[in-house]
Amino acid sequence: MANHTSVLRCILLLLLAVALASALRTLDTNEELEKTGFGTPPPRHGLKLLLWYVQTCIDNNMVSLCDPREGAYGFHMFKNYKLLLPKLKDQNLYTYYTIGNLHSHGAENLPYEVRRYYDKDNLLSNQDRVLVKYNQNNNHIEKIYISEHYKQRKTYMIGPNLLSSLRQPSWLAMI
Repeated sequence: MANHTSVLRCILLLLLAVALASALRTLDTNEELEKTGFGTPPPRHGLKLLLWYVQTCIDNNMVSLCDPREGAYGFHMFKNYKLLLPKLKDQNLYTYYTIGNLHSHGAENLPYEVRRYYDKDNLLSNQDRVLVKYNQNNNHIEKIYISEHYKQRKTYMIGPNLLSSLRQPSWLAMI
């Protein structure tokens, strides 16, 4: 009986470890974002992409000003086949979209500072992505994520305090 309990306990701990390892970490401070190394240094473009997106493509109420459904700036649907992001409960209401692939049609309309170091032969210059959970009924961005080319351990959710901070003039110098 004791051996059975030990085995059961090990299985539960293993399942808990797997669940925790696959959970997305929320970044809520500038320091947490900086520690991830997301989108820096050049030729990486993710930090400039994120700053541009937050300061240009959503308003203070999280309404989308750059329509992802129309492919603005290279936006396209993200299918989430490998469950990089949480599974959508209502796919008629919500859709994931991604931006940042500098090969995508429309990406040429991104600001020069985002595309500045792009080199089709350098994978580092095109690996960063911003992903959004989009509410189709009210044009509202529910969540913002960042990812180093869809790697689970390099994918993060942007928290409300960090989002607010990214909108501040101190970040404007970065774009």
